Amino acid sequence: MAFSAAVADLAVGAKAIGVLVSGGLDSLAVLVHALRVAEGRRVVAFTTDLTDDAGGSSAAVVRRLLDDLELPVELVVLDPLRDRGEPAWSAAGPRLDALPEVNAAVAERAAELGVGVLLSGDGADELLGVPRFATGAVVRRHGVRGGLQYGADVADSGPGLPGEVAGFIGRVLPAPVRARTYWAANWPAWCNPQAPAVLASPYREVATWWAHQWVDTQVAGHAAVGRSWAEADAHDALFPREVIPPAGPVLEASPFLHDGFLAAALALPLGDRYHPGLPSAYLRCKAQVVRLLPTSVLGALPRRKQYFSLALAHQAAAGRRAPRCVEAGLLDADALAAERDAAVLLVIAAVERWLVGAEKAGAAIR
Repeated sequence: MAFSAAVADLAVGAKAIGVLVSGGLDSLAVLVHALRVAEGRRVVAFTTDLTDDAGGSSAAVVRRLLDDLELPVELVVLDPLRDRGEPAWSAAGPRLDALPEVNAAVAERAAELGVGVLLSGDGADELLGVPRFATGAVVRRHGVRGGLQYGADVADSGPGLPGEVAGFIGRVLPAPVRARTYWAANWPAWCNPQAPAVLASPYREVATWWAHQWVDTQVAGHAAVGRSWAEADAHDALFPREVIPPAGPVLEASPFLHDGFLAAALALPLGDRYHPGLPSAYLRCKAQVVRLLPTSVLGALPRRKQYFSLALAHQAAAGRRAPRCVEAGLLDADALAAERDAAVLLVIAAVERWLVGAEKAGAAIR
């Protein structure tokens, strides 16, 4: 009820409702509820035809879901190589979405079709995903057999079974020690964070100092409220949340991040985010999203998550061309030429685009 209410509230006044669909559960839930609240309005689904790491087409998955579930929507498929636009510039800072030019093309197409709002499944994983170290919470909710199934499902992710055991033991530690040991187990690379070498001095040193202060603040926050390892992981998954402004002229929003639904979701016990009776690990670990869908569609739902690291790596290549960042003294040119980390390159591309947009807006880059 809270989710449908969030979708309805975000779609108020829109003559047509757009939904960004990827083939995953989160955007599918948004699409199903958009149809429920449409009341005769058009519902248009937009998908970008990316190739996943297994060589599959995301558009093919979307088409199959629409057919299997008999969802009466218009489908617009975009080609990530051909359909590209210029994302709207914002003084708030660089856009950190993975495919900003494609998202801009989606927004332009949505505006042409008279869509009043573009809804997405953003934030669902962070808000409703099963946290690590949740064996105790799952056992309390689903019994020992459920806890064993959860352990098998998370055995190959993150700290795995040793982490689950450590998290169980960590419950008896004093809050400050519990918070520090949680951080060491869950975020080992962030125990002594170092800014990437591509940052030029003095920015690299300042960024490293800031990262250390941020880590200390996060750990102190967990200790102050006495979070368990599972509670701390659930918190860190959602906060802080990067706000990405609309890519174009159409309002963009996610019902998962609507205030009303946030309140309902955060009130759920962590053990309720998992359900051992669902037919795959992907579905079991997204039990609350599955609950947003009719039980009759369970057999048609995807059993695994699609990953698009290769597609993102292709997009990240643009980060190796950042002349404005180099000229402004933000980046070291030699380190940039040697940089291969896709995550770093995607951020560089975003900063470069933002600096260029700032100059077009009349700013002087010093």
